[in-house]
Amino acid sequence: MTGFVVPPDCAFYAVTVMDLSFLPAYTAFAAVSSLVALGYLSFMSLLAAVRATLWRLRFSKRPASCRPGEVVHQALNVTGRRWDHHVNATVLFGVLFMTLVVLGRRDWLPDMALRIWTVLALAMLIPLGFALTKLLHLLSYRMRLARLLEIHVAVAKRLTEAQLRGNRIYHSVPVHDAIIDNVVVGNNGVYTVQLLPPPFVNCDSVRIEGGALVFRPGDLRWELRQYRYAVAALASALSEATGATRKVLPVIVVPGCRIMPTNDDSVLLVSIESCTAFVGWKDPDAYLMTDEIEAIHGWLSEQLLGHQARTRRALAHSLDGMLERPALV
Repeated sequence: MTGFVVPPDCAFYAVTVMDLSFLPAYTAFAAVSSLVALGYLSFMSLLAAVRATLWRLRFSKRPASCRPGEVVHQALNVTGRRWDHHVNATVLFGVLFMTLVVLGRRDWLPDMALRIWTVLALAMLIPLGFALTKLLHLLSYRMRLARLLEIHVAVAKRLTEAQLRGNRIYHSVPVHDAIIDNVVVGNNGVYTVQLLPPPFVNCDSVRIEGGALVFRPGDLRWELRQYRYAVAALASALSEATGATRKVLPVIVVPGCRIMPTNDDSVLLVSIESCTAFVGWKDPDAYLMTDEIEAIHGWLSEQLLGHQARTRRALAHSLDGMLERPALV
């Protein structure tokens, strides 16, 4: 009696089908888990939107913190909540998927050809890959925010030297729709000390040219319109507060770059190590009398105490000049 021999091509097909027998169930389980995780994220986003709306409708105002890098602090809080939601959704997806694999029924799956299930499985990889990429972008952005906050704290520590010389320092001062990192008030005048990190790693040098910062290598130009607008707005507000025209002296701190000499004396460009060099920048038009200093202190204190928490869009706008935000964050 002759035994039955399976042709080689049929044997390969049988092994393939047997190896892919789990594909329909796993695809269906992944789809169900993804829908549940997406529902969780949608609910948390809706809850955050309702919370933000209720906060804007409140009649009372919460005093803003005067910490160095307050905008970065708030951005870390916002992205921290989003990070927690995405991590929770990922854990929810994994737990639900494994539960369905172990305990889920498989007799309810529609009877479709294996190639259709294969296409569906490949299609499922697209949203899963998108979710993973977004999670990694969010993590990378938060790490960059943390490094930026460290630089803000380092600048604040350096500014204590100016405080020891009789100046008073205000951190994260809101002026209209802008935020000025540090405002220093003393007998020699009002200085704004703004942190502007290089737009790329391994910056060699920076200089002021034509009203913009020029970074090397590459001669990348970074316009200063937004900062100049904030300084002009502060000067206008202080003029109203004191009843006389006030001149504000702008200072820009660029960390990690060699400062090149320039003929532009409208802005003082310094490094972190020499960020207190502005105390030697004296302009007779900027000198202040005692009563003017008191009026400026009163206006700055009122501005800080009456400032509400900023929205996500306002935070992103304030960080545009300091940190590039990934598209998926």
